[in-house]
Amino acid sequence: MNELTGKKLLIIGATKTECDIVRYAKNKGIYTIVADYKEDSPAKSVADKPVLINATDVDALVDFCQKEKVDGVITGFVDILLKPYMEVCKRLGLPCYITEKMLSMSTNKIDFKETCGRYNVPVPKTYLTGNQIDKETLGKIKYPVFVKPLDGSGSRGAGVCKNETELFERFQDALSYSASGNAIIEDYISGREFLLDYIAVNGEFRLLSIFDRFMASDRGSAVNYSTISMSPSKAVDYYLENINDTVVNMFKKEGFTDGVLFMQGYYDGNRIMFFEMGCRLGGSYFNHEQACLGYNAMDMIINYALTGKMVDDISSISKESAKYKKYALDCNYLLKGSNETVAEIRGMDKVEAMPECVEIQKYHDVGYHYDRERIVDIPIMVAEIVLDNKEQVIEKVNYINNIFDVFNPEGKSILMDKLDPERLFE
Repeated sequence: MNELTGKKLLIIGATKTECDIVRYAKNKGIYTIVADYKEDSPAKSVADKPVLINATDVDALVDFCQKEKVDGVITGFVDILLKPYMEVCKRLGLPCYITEKMLSMSTNKIDFKETCGRYNVPVPKTYLTGNQIDKETLGKIKYPVFVKPLDGSGSRGAGVCKNETELFERFQDALSYSASGNAIIEDYISGREFLLDYIAVNGEFRLLSIFDRFMASDRGSAVNYSTISMSPSKAVDYYLENINDTVVNMFKKEGFTDGVLFMQGYYDGNRIMFFEMGCRLGGSYFNHEQACLGYNAMDMIINYALTGKMVDDISSISKESAKYKKYALDCNYLLKGSNETVAEIRGMDKVEAMPECVEIQKYHDVGYHYDRERIVDIPIMVAEIVLDNKEQVIEKVNYINNIFDVFNPEGKSILMDKLDPERLFE
């Protein structure tokens, strides 16, 4: 028995991704409670106790926690739930790693860029922040540019513009995704996109991973799922030698002490540019961290919620953790088209049976019907695999590509293009 056995953990949010939090917590002997406004949310089927409370209703969540004698509170992957999580913890006097500044930099693009600028953390040039494009700004713009909502997330409403016509169309779309009704126009940065994860422990920081993100040929310019993400990143050596200390200095000066932080950017072989930061779990990479490093950010924030400590001693975690000795991959298989129904899923059982597969994320079953509407990506399966060498990567990704498919009632594949694994090493 460990010190967490029997502790009560409230997880705010109960989507598919919160199932991982439930699973990790239950493995530690923790009693798991999940709360949101839907009766059939996925995490409610695996938690010890499902609760029908709106995840943004702070008063109701606080009242429940007091009555239930909850020992800790956590949230996972959704930006909109960070503020309720922070407010609930504050009112209950429970550990919460998020600060007001963390939250602002994660949800406000202006604050993120201005703060980065003060510490010489590289970010692209901004042409405009607002709700209208004036003639003076138009005269200064050098295409291509990137447009995104001021306070959006998940790449929704964001994309590249190569000319004035595309700019006005994309700008209006970005405004519609912004809660404040504002958008940003900035230089388009090229190169390989990456996502990195830090942990913070008592004011000290460790970079746990950098994953390069690869897109198949039929993907848009702003997507919230890569076709494949892979670590170690081609940028890891450059990053640790040239950028890491600058980023860590920013975190320290802004008063970040504990928790998880992710940043997204591009590396073109000569420079790095950042475009976003978050103070939540950034994806499914915690499974890879566990497989490659023997520890992971998910465990740490669960520990923090219940004890106020991420880990006992951060000095036991290498400063070069992100230099994985193996290849860790997220292979994302996404649905295409609109007004389609999943009639057959073929080969998922064979993928799950692979010794190299550390986890399968299954998002939808046969019978699932979808309309594209405004959702950027619709995943149906994510295969998380860990491999020893380049040859294995090419062999196993080709194997998954060949055996896995999804069909509509007419027998037509409704998967987006699969990525040729040779491209991972170009």
